Amino acid sequence: MHPRALSLSLTPLLALLALPTLPACVDEPATSSVTASVKGGNNDPCPLTGCGTNSPFLGPTEFHELDSSGTLANAEGFRVVGLLQNGVSYVPSVTGALLTAKSPNKVLAGQGLVGAELQIKNDITKEAFYIRIDRVVQAQQFWRAPLDTFETYELSWRTDAPSTHLQAVCNNPPDRLDSEGGVYGDVMEAILFTGDRYDATKLTVTATTKKQSGTWFNIACAGNVMSKLFLNRHTDASQTAAFPTNLEQRQAMLKMYTSDLCGTGQAFTVQGTPLHWVSSAGWSSIAGNYPNNEALWTSRGAVCLDTHRLNNTFNDMSSQYNAACTLLPCTTKTGTLTLANTGAYLQTSSPAIPSPIP
Repeated sequence: MHPRALSLSLTPLLALLALPTLPACVDEPATSSVTASVKGGNNDPCPLTGCGTNSPFLGPTEFHELDSSGTLANAEGFRVVGLLQNGVSYVPSVTGALLTAKSPNKVLAGQGLVGAELQIKNDITKEAFYIRIDRVVQAQQFWRAPLDTFETYELSWRTDAPSTHLQAVCNNPPDRLDSEGGVYGDVMEAILFTGDRYDATKLTVTATTKKQSGTWFNIACAGNVMSKLFLNRHTDASQTAAFPTNLEQRQAMLKMYTSDLCGTGQAFTVQGTPLHWVSSAGWSSIAGNYPNNEALWTSRGAVCLDTHRLNNTFNDMSSQYNAACTLLPCTTKTGTLTLANTGAYLQTSSPAIPSPIP
């Protein structure tokens, strides 16, 4: 069993997302209109990890990882056949967050990758696709110190039909300034990284080292949960020796970002929702604290809940999460649950409007 495609899964959403114009070489993505629904498995119109999120797509299919060796197909059936540039075949590889490709006589890296195409076959549908590398940029800055930059890739896809138009792999870009205060260098670019693997059905982290993940690598579009884990140094490829993170911490961050309150893989959030977080290690999101305490988080979901990030907003999901599980309040007349007295890893706050007192 392979993990299903991972974006930033949400439940109900009613929104019109205005998208910027793409470069002329790539078809402009249509403005998305997502109707409200409760996540209900394969027939749900929303991805398991988010409505309206910037997840990678090939054709109509969302995915999040590929095996660079070409040996294994992912959960959606996509398998890497190779990489072509100017008629020459190369073997692609991702090390940390760097893509390279080798032939017997040459190595492609950095700007040398521009114009190359990953050959993809869907072993289920027998369709053939190409993912073209349109740009390689060394400008995206980490959101956690050290604030150095790393390589990102603007990607487009086509089928093998001669008249196929190129379309963006990351087709629903977010605002350049993220709601938690971080900045995206280019909202059309993706981060490629190895070392971590994810199960999108359960919203869990299933691998945390290169040894465990092997030749699998992630494609994390700007704004989705995997990009935020990477930018906040909660992945093997982005952690530092001075501040490493373990599986429980990374999974707690995954649960927090997707608002998997019940810890069952059901997410209750909307991309772009303002949120502030602080960790027991002393890290915090860039934007300032918000007035309403939301929740405490572990790798199993929320420990307790006060004011949910979408409470009394247009996308309020209180009826859904109240039906899914019962959570105790963090703040009561007799005391307050905290990071220190619960052993939780993360605490979140939001500007959401508190519910009226009954």
